[in-house]
Amino acid sequence: MTSLTEYYVSLQKIYQAKAESDCLAMEHRVKSILKRIGRDPESISRAYIKTFCKNTRKLKVCRYRSMEEEFSSPVLSEVQKYFADEDSCYAMNFYVLLRAVDRVAASYSRLPGIFDSEIVEDVPRLKAAAVSVLSDMGLKGASLSEDLVTEVCRFAGAEIHPVAAFIGGVASQEVIKLVTKQFVPLNGTFIFNGIDLKSQVLAL
Repeated sequence: MTSLTEYYVSLQKIYQAKAESDCLAMEHRVKSILKRIGRDPESISRAYIKTFCKNTRKLKVCRYRSMEEEFSSPVLSEVQKYFADEDSCYAMNFYVLLRAVDRVAASYSRLPGIFDSEIVEDVPRLKAAAVSVLSDMGLKGASLSEDLVTEVCRFAGAEIHPVAAFIGGVASQEVIKLVTKQFVPLNGTFIFNGIDLKSQVLAL
């Protein structure tokens, strides 16, 4: 395949003219909307609109549910889907238990299992809290593995340094995404299983 510089320049001018035309159409549309909603038509600059148009193919609209929405009105179909899926089920169990730990801590002013002498008493407390969380999520009558509940009690809220560092790195990465408005942030609750070295994002 051969080409000449003038052909390339001609093609470039065609693309530039089309991009400029699209940008003008977008600018008119934006000003029309701003005027209709009672905003200053010049409040969004042409340079900003041009940058927006330039990056349109990389744009992604992200809609998130707040933690309040996640807790008060969980999407039952998603919850059931995660519990039914073999890969997601373990992460879902940890999600429920983490919320149950918060409930026990709120009721007894301490994390379950933090005192060795009270682990035996804390296991049924944590299990009851987990059943309560499951019920709130629309899974009445459901329960979790006794072994997993016991393990979380034995864990007693400990923070293993490598795992804490990893979670801190993930959180920092998400903050950078939001601040720079580059790359797509995680949409949901991030669960990291340090036992199997697996992570999962649960969009609840």
